[in-house]
Amino acid sequence: MSTTMTEMTDADISGTLKTVYAGWREKLFPLSTPLLANLEKGKAGGLRNMRWGGSGVNFDAVMEGPAGMTASISGYLPPHHAAQEKQGTIDIKRLYVSRQIDGLAINGTMTKEQAYISLARKVLEEAKQAARLGMQEICHGNGLGIKAVVQSFTDNDTFVVAAPYGIAGAGQGGLLLRKGMYVEVLNSTGATSKGKSFITSVTSTPGSDNATIQLTTAAASNGGVANGDLLVAATVNDHSYGAFPNGLANMLNRGAAYDSIHGLASTTYARWNRGAELTAGTHVPDNPTEMDIWELMAIISGVSGHDATLNPREFLLLGTPGIEKKVAESFLGQRRFLPENTLKIKGGWSAVQIFGVPFVRDAWCPAGTVYLVHLPSMSWVDAKDWGQVQYESAGAWRWIDGRDAFQINWAAYLNLACPQRNSHGSIVGYTDAGRYSHVM
Repeated sequence: MSTTMTEMTDADISGTLKTVYAGWREKLFPLSTPLLANLEKGKAGGLRNMRWGGSGVNFDAVMEGPAGMTASISGYLPPHHAAQEKQGTIDIKRLYVSRQIDGLAINGTMTKEQAYISLARKVLEEAKQAARLGMQEICHGNGLGIKAVVQSFTDNDTFVVAAPYGIAGAGQGGLLLRKGMYVEVLNSTGATSKGKSFITSVTSTPGSDNATIQLTTAAASNGGVANGDLLVAATVNDHSYGAFPNGLANMLNRGAAYDSIHGLASTTYARWNRGAELTAGTHVPDNPTEMDIWELMAIISGVSGHDATLNPREFLLLGTPGIEKKVAESFLGQRRFLPENTLKIKGGWSAVQIFGVPFVRDAWCPAGTVYLVHLPSMSWVDAKDWGQVQYESAGAWRWIDGRDAFQINWAAYLNLACPQRNSHGSIVGYTDAGRYSHVM
């Protein structure tokens, strides 16, 4: 009796082998947060840190300089004069991140052999990263929480968006949008909801700042999508429009569109207004150079008394990578990007120095913009730092009613403030065609 030997195939072999997972994870999305690193948590000589007490944080602002000296041949005394003071108020905003876990996933990842990665570590890492990227968005925003503005639409669940932060020309339409986000479509004033849905895809248009988004369900509950509608983050019961902490755009009164902040109106108190906002092509040439920045520094010094050329470490310059490239091209004949010409700043970032002030490139910055920020004139107001939502000894993990699943939430109660508004400035409107960001 003879037998025929059957050849063992690759498929047969693979069925007898145990799958081995590498001990590392590749994070393909960049966690670039240079502005947050330098605005976060006040330190001596930098950003001030205030603690919220339950009903807002108040500060006094002296609106004009001292006056009242006179001269008199006959020895008469001058009339009384006191510099006008007004009180500003800073409130608190509430921020949240949530993660849910299926009960089966918990059971299936209890041992190292079963788990590709520790479930707890995965959840904690993702929540912290989501919070950090969300704070970076906040720092560049205007307190409204607008992620993009509708430019056109083919139907109520597929439309083209642009204008991140709600700022025209601010960069790529998909800068603040991700697949899986739960968003609400509001009308241009933010007063009327058009519907809520999850984003299933975000596709950028090559050579354009437009992005096409697809929703799971049509946003048509109140008349359908229209040009100029706003996209904001949402929950099942409400949305985030107007609920974000302050950002550079409204604190620095970008475009004179945010005249009132902290209860003080720049139209009433002119010295409270922005220190300076120069426009490329009007006040300075449309090709950023060091001398543009010098001019901005000189204006801020005259208005506020804070001189960036005398105290450069108190200031921070901020712009997109495209703007940094153009500024660098203006001085490459004199010096190079060598270690001796760069400065290490908070967060481990390296920055080129312009008149001694670190220039930080940040892909989240609105396109065509250079900000000059006086850090001691900014404030971080804390009521609760990022942490788990729980009360005293109650557990952070909560059972989801009616499901074999659990949820954990993180929260922060905070705000950014600008007690001295005229010590900051910006240059806007530069031609800034380069897009060096995470958007694909």
